[in-house]
Amino acid sequence: MSTYQFGKHRPTGLVGRRDLGEQVVLGCGAGGGIMCGFLFNSVPLLAGVGLVLPIALALVIVYMPYRPKGTTQRRTIYRWWRINRYYKKATARTGGVWASPAVEAGVRRDGTPPDAALTEPEGIAGMTWVPATVRGQQAVVVLQPEAGCVTATLEIASPGLGGKEVGEQVVALERWGELLDAFGNVEEHPVKRIQVLARQMKSDPYAHQKFIAQRDESAATADAPQWLKDSYDVLANAVSTSAEEHRYYITIHAKFTRDLAAEGAARGTGDEGVAAAMAAYLEELWSRAEDAGLSVIAPLDEGRMAAYIRNSYDPDHAIWDTGLPQAHAFPRNVDVRRGAHVATRAAGSTDSWFHATAAVVGWPTTPVGPDFLSPLLIGMPDVIRTIAITQQLEPNDKAVERMLAEDTNNLAEMDRDRKRGKNIDPRDRVAADATGSRGMALASSGAAGSAVVGYITISSRSASELERTKRTTASRARNAHLRIEWLDLEHARAFATTLPLAGGIK
Repeated sequence: MSTYQFGKHRPTGLVGRRDLGEQVVLGCGAGGGIMCGFLFNSVPLLAGVGLVLPIALALVIVYMPYRPKGTTQRRTIYRWWRINRYYKKATARTGGVWASPAVEAGVRRDGTPPDAALTEPEGIAGMTWVPATVRGQQAVVVLQPEAGCVTATLEIASPGLGGKEVGEQVVALERWGELLDAFGNVEEHPVKRIQVLARQMKSDPYAHQKFIAQRDESAATADAPQWLKDSYDVLANAVSTSAEEHRYYITIHAKFTRDLAAEGAARGTGDEGVAAAMAAYLEELWSRAEDAGLSVIAPLDEGRMAAYIRNSYDPDHAIWDTGLPQAHAFPRNVDVRRGAHVATRAAGSTDSWFHATAAVVGWPTTPVGPDFLSPLLIGMPDVIRTIAITQQLEPNDKAVERMLAEDTNNLAEMDRDRKRGKNIDPRDRVAADATGSRGMALASSGAAGSAVVGYITISSRSASELERTKRTTASRARNAHLRIEWLDLEHARAFATTLPLAGGIK
């Protein structure tokens, strides 16, 4: 069976495994301590305090973890600073509870919603939905001016890797790699990011029986022959129903660049021209998805997109209810006041849904099979969840250069540990070998490279149930050889990473 390995990216520097901002803090602390010691050298006590205090403060900011009230993760002061800044801004904008204006705004005489109704909740950049046509079917292209990008999405009719045999999984991954290569290895192609979404929802396993009961009570079937009724009963009993429904989507993402604007201007004016250009790339994705053995249902038009977003926030709303306008894609209330989750409530409902999002912060460093995500995809039948995998593509030469830099960092870090007499973690050695072998594979194959991020959003009826679901999800993630981290105080922004907007990666 084919196995796959992920490398382990570790930023390194003069002060070890720290990112650039942390190194700056430590450097400023050391510089400040030396400066204070020099300024107060005439007073030994002040000089000693001035030398030690800035250095100790920098060490505390960078290294000492703590957990604020209402959160589950332990992070350092440096890590919490950016998160707290975002959380304070989010709660200051709306008081922590965003209310949809769609109900009060109503509609215009022509049936379209006014601009006042088209607002987004906390965590989502402003959006403009522009209709387009792909292979004769309606689609919607989402422009996000604040994020400087354009996205479009296809719905895929596929059981996913979890529903295939191992041999089929290997072939499917090879074909998927060819699809990524077609977009990533062309320098001038504007589509450099692709997102795969797997959404699992609860469905009603007794839907057939309820339909039979309604049919028997209907006057329309009163004169139907008994043998026809009996045959339908036998057929309904033979149908296997599931308590879980799976949906799969592929989103392409293009940055709004001068080249994309020029191509849009050649196809039309303004947003419509950009949408027409993006529709052409979506048609290309459609063709390549079929070449990869993926059956495409349809592109997401306004109704399908609104239904998906609404079902994500409010799982009580059926995802197949595609008659929903854009203004009602979001629920009535989105509450971000709690640090451990975000709560949403639909109009006319007194019950809330509670959502939490985790980021994949550690990919498998040991060899895994192509179905390593199965514990998350099909191993939690009672959990409403969305799994998003986003890949940032880059041409082969740039990918090889990045792999060389990462391999150099890995070797330098292990050599530094060896000189200090520190035992080298065997998992780090395996991850370093995986990074080097991946670089060799890229160089020999000429394939495009990609940076990968993953997010998991789960939904529950109550905060207590959500906590139990978090533990279940963390357990299944460990079975999948993943390390996840719940994004406390950022759940509103993190929630958007599992919407078909291809966000969450730099």
